[in-house]
Amino acid sequence: MIKMKIKIIGSGNMWTAYNSASYLIDNEILVDMPNGTCKNLFKIGVDPREVNYVLLTHFHGDHYFDIPFYFLLKSKANNTEVNIYCSKEGKRKNKLLLKLAFPNPAQEVLDTIKPTYNFKNNFTIKDYTVTKYLVDHGRMKPAYGYIFATENIKVGFTGDTTICKNVEYMASVCNYLFCDCTLIKGDKKHMGIDMIITLNKKYPDCKFIVSHLDDSTRKELEKGNIKNIIISEDNYTFNILK
Repeated sequence: MIKMKIKIIGSGNMWTAYNSASYLIDNEILVDMPNGTCKNLFKIGVDPREVNYVLLTHFHGDHYFDIPFYFLLKSKANNTEVNIYCSKEGKRKNKLLLKLAFPNPAQEVLDTIKPTYNFKNNFTIKDYTVTKYLVDHGRMKPAYGYIFATENIKVGFTGDTTICKNVEYMASVCNYLFCDCTLIKGDKKHMGIDMIITLNKKYPDCKFIVSHLDDSTRKELEKGNIKNIIISEDNYTFNILK
C-alpha cells in the first residue's frame, strides 16, 4: 500500500539544465517553488491549481520565484486555497514579489486567495505531522528543513544547507532524506558528496536522495554505486510504502 507519493519536480541547482530542486507530495503539497515550477507541473500532467500547501525552505530566488505565477493562477481557479509555511519574513517577500511581477492585479489576487501563513515549527498537513528545523545555509538566515511523519514513516527535506546538528538529527530519524548535495566537496553553504558519505556511514538506516546537484557532482556520483545514496532525477516518483 502506498503511504506517500513524492515526485521530484527538480533535482538540479540553478546552473544546470535540470529543474531547480523542488518536491511534490501526493500531488497537493510542494516543498519549494522555484522559477518554472508551474510550467514544469503542467508539463508532467499535474495541475498546479490543485496544490494547496507550499513549504519554503528559504528565500533565495531558485526556491520561491514561481510564487507570483502560482498566486495568480490560484486566483483564477475554483480552488483558491493557499497555505504557505515559511519563515516570518516570507509574507512580506511573497507580497513584494507578486507586486513586482504583476503590479496591477496584485492586491486583487491577494484578496481573492487570502493566503494563510504558518510560521510555527510544528504543524499538521493532511495526515502528516510536520516539523521544521533550522539548518545552516551560510549567510542566508533563516533556512529550514522539514520532516514529514506518518505512523512509522519519516521523510525529511533538508533544503540548502551544509552539514550541521539538525541535518545529522534528520538523518538519524528519517527513513528517507531528500538532501542538498550541490558540491563534490562540501563547504559552509552546501553539502557535498563527502558530507553525504559521512552521514551515510553514521546513519545506515536512512536512504539519502541527493538533490540540488551541480552537473559535475551528478557525474561524480554516477561513477559509483554507493549503497543508500540515490541520485535524484527530474520527474522521478518515489512511492513510499506503508
